[in-house]
Amino acid sequence: MKEKLSSNMEMYLKTIFQLEGENPPVRVKSIADSLGVTMPSVSEAVRNLKARGLVEHVSYGQVKLSADGRSLAIRVNERFESLRRFLIDVLRVDDSVAEAEACEIEHVVGRHTLGRLRLFIDWMKNHRPRDVDDCITEFHRYLDQRDERDSETSDHAVGNPNRDVV
Repeated sequence: MKEKLSSNMEMYLKTIFQLEGENPPVRVKSIADSLGVTMPSVSEAVRNLKARGLVEHVSYGQVKLSADGRSLAIRVNERFESLRRFLIDVLRVDDSVAEAEACEIEHVVGRHTLGRLRLFIDWMKNHRPRDVDDCITEFHRYLDQRDERDSETSDHAVGNPNRDVV
């Protein structure tokens, strides 16, 4: 059985996958720029991924996902997108916050939990189509009311997005 990839290695795979779609060919520098890390850090990660058969790369050349690497990158990206869309569309989390937090959650959320989240979203969209928009709209109204009320008390977690919720 293959050793599980670290969240860091999953992030490299997802980044390579996204860059392939945006601006091929993918190079070590473009990965470094995208992740805000150094080129030597990327080179080390690429060597690690190459040793696992997940990428193809020759020194100073482009970085390509192997079939196994692409399959894994797609799964990581789908987890990320599911979580990001839920945070933005349902919970109305700010885009940049949703992006960062979905990126963190994607590496720790279990397959069963993510499957349940996807089923919930599917059910909301497909099985109760007339009620979904109303349900989400009502939830958004509830959030607005809470935000208005909580703006009066700056200590409350919802009113202060920098405060951790326990």
